[in-house]
Amino acid sequence: MEPKLLFVYGTLMQGMRNHLYLEKAKFLGTAQTKPEYELLYNGSIPAAKPGGHEIVKGELYEADEATLKSLDVLEEVDVKLYTKSEIDIGDKKATIYLGGNIFNFDKWEHVPDGDYRKLIGAAGGN
Repeated sequence: MEPKLLFVYGTLMQGMRNHLYLEKAKFLGTAQTKPEYELLYNGSIPAAKPGGHEIVKGELYEADEATLKSLDVLEEVDVKLYTKSEIDIGDKKATIYLGGNIFNFDKWEHVPDGDYRKLIGAAGGN
């Protein structure tokens, strides 16, 4: 099966705690979504939420089916912690994990500029 494009914006990015899940994926470069989302943070994890008016900054990868299946487990897709969706990145389609309905986003912090790396750098964590 042909590799798929994958857009990541949080703990899966280079230098972050869950990047090891992408050890077999090919890094294609930095990227950003269309301004159709809001990036939120609960003090531990980020979640992109559709329906906003901002970009989300992240990284683009080429990932095989085994990598995507391991990410489905990490992101708890089966219980809708995150939902797997397809979005436009430039003129291409990429898989993204969006925050699921299980979250109470009312108590989450808005991430300025849709930039998790910048937020974490300021906070000194990952």
